[in-house]
Amino acid sequence: MEQRDIPVETPEQDEFGIGKYVKGLCSFIKSSDTPITIALHGEWGSGKTSFMKMMEYCLCSPELPESERYDAIWLNTWDLFLENEYDVAVKKLLSSLFSQLEEHFEKLHTKKKSDERRKQIREYLKGVSSVMLSAINIELETSGKVLDQVFGGHDFASIRTIKKQFENFLKEEVAQKSNGVTDRAFLIFVDDLDRLEPRLAVTLLEALKNLFDIEKCIFVLAIDYDVVTFGVEQKYGSKNMANRNIGQDFFDKLIQVPYRIPMSKYDIQGMVMDRLKKIEYFERTYDYEKYEGRIIEIFQLATNKNPRAIKRLLNMLHLMTAMNLGEERRHAELRMMELLLMALQLSFPSVYSLLSKNNNLDTWKINLVMENRETAINDTIREQYQLDEVWKEVIYLVVSQDEVVRHNYYRVAQLLEIYEQLQDRCYKVGERVEDALGIVNVICADSEKTGQVEYDGESYDRSSQTQYRQGAKLVNAIDFSGFSRVLDVGCGNGATTIDMWNRNRDMHIRAFDLAGSQIDIANEKYRQLLETIPEGTYEGEINFDVMDALDLKDKEMYDLVFSNATLHWITDEKRMYRLLYEALEPGGRLAVHQGGYGTYAGLHKAVRQAIHNLGLDDRYRKWIFPAFYPRKEEMKLLLEGVGFTEIRVESVYSDEKDNMDLVDNFANASLIYYHIPAVSDEEFAAIKAEYFRICEAEEPDKSSHRLYIFAERPKKKRREEDED
Repeated sequence: MEQRDIPVETPEQDEFGIGKYVKGLCSFIKSSDTPITIALHGEWGSGKTSFMKMMEYCLCSPELPESERYDAIWLNTWDLFLENEYDVAVKKLLSSLFSQLEEHFEKLHTKKKSDERRKQIREYLKGVSSVMLSAINIELETSGKVLDQVFGGHDFASIRTIKKQFENFLKEEVAQKSNGVTDRAFLIFVDDLDRLEPRLAVTLLEALKNLFDIEKCIFVLAIDYDVVTFGVEQKYGSKNMANRNIGQDFFDKLIQVPYRIPMSKYDIQGMVMDRLKKIEYFERTYDYEKYEGRIIEIFQLATNKNPRAIKRLLNMLHLMTAMNLGEERRHAELRMMELLLMALQLSFPSVYSLLSKNNNLDTWKINLVMENRETAINDTIREQYQLDEVWKEVIYLVVSQDEVVRHNYYRVAQLLEIYEQLQDRCYKVGERVEDALGIVNVICADSEKTGQVEYDGESYDRSSQTQYRQGAKLVNAIDFSGFSRVLDVGCGNGATTIDMWNRNRDMHIRAFDLAGSQIDIANEKYRQLLETIPEGTYEGEINFDVMDALDLKDKEMYDLVFSNATLHWITDEKRMYRLLYEALEPGGRLAVHQGGYGTYAGLHKAVRQAIHNLGLDDRYRKWIFPAFYPRKEEMKLLLEGVGFTEIRVESVYSDEKDNMDLVDNFANASLIYYHIPAVSDEEFAAIKAEYFRICEAEEPDKSSHRLYIFAERPKKKRREEDED
């Protein structure tokens, strides 16, 4: 089932519908005079070798009569990749060409005739070997001597004479009918030139042009214009001379027919869908038909119809299916998200890296502002790239530094539009984008593996004064007397949770946090508290446990959902607040404190300065701080969209000048997110130390913006209650 990256050789193997283009070029060759040189243009993996193999089948098939058949010679320059000496590489290439010519002349009907012709070919090779270095302008020491006796003892003073003699020889043999040799011409395929160092590729082309630009020879070269022009620049020092582009001049003189592989015309639909069905990518047959259009769109945008890229993506999807990660039944929507994310990871890894750290496009620009990056875009750029949405601006600002993304901006933008649509679909069926990201990361062994930041419980407990004060404000705003079942999301060290419970010890509180060490501290605090309270004086309890907030599955269980200084770390905020809504019973209340737009911008600036001072800017160039810091109105719109009513959002600004703990608290709660995989432990320790030095040298701007959020899940109407 694995898609092997081997060339197509016959029309029966053609999966992309390119046969008509091959036939068209072959018809042109049949009607053209020789010599002629054809260049097949196309990026790596575009199918140049397959195209040439199909040309060989069309023109050189043994089944063709001798009067219509061309004889094929293949020169695979990949074998010369490791050659450091250019003259050696040229000799090897020509030796390969002549040895294959000898094989063709072995077909001559009489052994005497065959031996005679093979001897002539060897003599020509000897003559060529003596003069070719000067002929191709290689600046190496050489005697320049020509064999004294070639072809019956004649003297030759130039390569031109040798070429003419050999040309007459080929014309004579091709003109003879029924002698076992082609009656048309020799078709010389030169493959993989664009895998070589450009200067070597140009050197080989010069050799072939100088020595074989003769009648009855047709060259078909797999090479791209950029390789030629760069090779000319490498070899001659410049691609421009006297207001002329010598790279273009060289190419035009060398190539009579530039032919671009029609990759955009490839029909990939049948092949892609057939492979997905064979690997049983979806569980239901219906889903192949339902998503066929979207699947092909993703493949086209991600691979640009490059056959090699298509096969690679299919192989990775096959591997993912074979590994059966996540054995439970998976919705088709999640499988589509996995396909899209795999396509992004393979084609645009810098974009995928951003998504893996922050899968909510809406928060990307907010985080750019937090990192003190320039976000202004002039109107010309905005119009040119159709930057009509915030996340499109972010792609331009952040990822466009990646040359691959910059050149494929519109494809990336369309893929991200599909991502947003699939994200909504996953959300509606209860699937998590994080699950798809996790699977793709496992399969691809992403070099920048994502992982949740886990706090050290003891360090956080010693330095969480700011978070505790912020939580106390939220606790003081709530009358707990009417609540019985409470959920605390991101309870940290449990200090605020215990404060809540002390207001009403008949409440049953479920409190969870992602960090196990935090829960250990919380349980110890709770144990110590219980030792001071007489038994029988309370009916409630606190249950602390470890859990990812996005794994919350409780439905209509709580009359209060509470969260302090946590939810800004969850960048899939739409899904998060939907889960909180669903966890509340009808009429239940939501009470949240989280960071708001622009909070601690001055401290983030200090961290960025520390990174710059240490020369580590490149490590963070494509990284966005993973936090959801909304404006007040953005928060209201989010809650309304989820379904909450009775919404009240209090926006609290403070200069925090009197908060002597904030610099240290920030280091333990926010700075740790800067410890990304690209930065070693030692480098991060240096960043932290430099951050403290900067803050001590000059009082930083400690301004904060906090949001205190209150809302209600609507009570059910009487009809809904009756239906229940």
